[in-house]
Amino acid sequence: MQYQSTILTHPSLARDQASTFFRTQRTREYREQLGPVTPRGASSSSTLRTIAWNALGNRIAAVSSPIHGTHIIRIWNPERADSRYSTELKGHTGMIDCVAWDPTFSDRLVSCSAADGMVRLWDARLNRTLQIFRSGTVGIEPVFVRFTPDGRWLVVSGQRGRKLLVLDAVTLQVAGAGAFADSRPQDGDITRAAVTFSGDVLAIGYSTGVVKLHSFDPSTGEIGKDPLVSLNAHRTSITCLEFDPCGRYMALGSNDSLVSIWDVQELVCVRTFAKYSQAIKCISMSFDGAYMAISVEGVEPIEIVHVESGEYVYSVPRSTAFHVPALEWHPTKYWLAYAGDPGGLKIVGTPDDRR
Repeated sequence: MQYQSTILTHPSLARDQASTFFRTQRTREYREQLGPVTPRGASSSSTLRTIAWNALGNRIAAVSSPIHGTHIIRIWNPERADSRYSTELKGHTGMIDCVAWDPTFSDRLVSCSAADGMVRLWDARLNRTLQIFRSGTVGIEPVFVRFTPDGRWLVVSGQRGRKLLVLDAVTLQVAGAGAFADSRPQDGDITRAAVTFSGDVLAIGYSTGVVKLHSFDPSTGEIGKDPLVSLNAHRTSITCLEFDPCGRYMALGSNDSLVSIWDVQELVCVRTFAKYSQAIKCISMSFDGAYMAISVEGVEPIEIVHVESGEYVYSVPRSTAFHVPALEWHPTKYWLAYAGDPGGLKIVGTPDDRR
């Protein structure tokens, strides 16, 4: 189904109402019961590794560690917490590292695996693979993939090294002259990449904490050879790189335990979040750019912060001592999905809630 940019979102939540609002939301669990309950009270199902909402917010993809040797992408309907109402996508032969939905078609998604070297394009409605790209020919072990905002291209980064790959999002053919290769080894390996919502700038994060902005041609998928600007953003590896949906900010997370917010016009850091003692694992911006969710490598709670003021408005309570490997806001509502607790996916906010 084609996604229209005119989808209505809910009104933004005022900062002084945020703590009360998030505190009163229910947390719903989407669990796969695959075995007996453990002493901790969780089923023996495997821990989720990555999650992603589709453009309409009526499907959420979740990837777990292998279940009985089978590598599965499970597609949940957020209104049905029973796994009987979910569907499975099978095809990868190795651990699945990342999954992402096309922002322009709500039934199309992509996944990648460094273990089997594949990038797979799926039709979730028909439950089948559309295209397969085998990355061995270009020397990349794909661990991260993301659509450009117009849905035309895929940006793929590897497990290590200084290469990026841009693929046609329909044919999975390599764009332009081939893989982009950074010419400065002193900047380290590429860890994250994202195209701005304007579609003409690609931000690339590195293992040294450097972030480079390159020109990006949305008509050809070509990345400019030389950076427009290079930012010494963090002291250690960039682990997260997100643009807020309103186009105002770039948010970065790092192994130095800091989250920084950068004005994309002035290219200056306007705010940092520094209360953490562990490496930043995930960040996600809400649909209106007003709130950001943050998780770390350790067992600290998920924090929801107000971006403009820097205020910590809510800590998501959790009952287990596992870190959160993935979290993501709903594309139009204040529903926060996260993984990490044994047993399955959780969503703060339910289909019964108004916001």
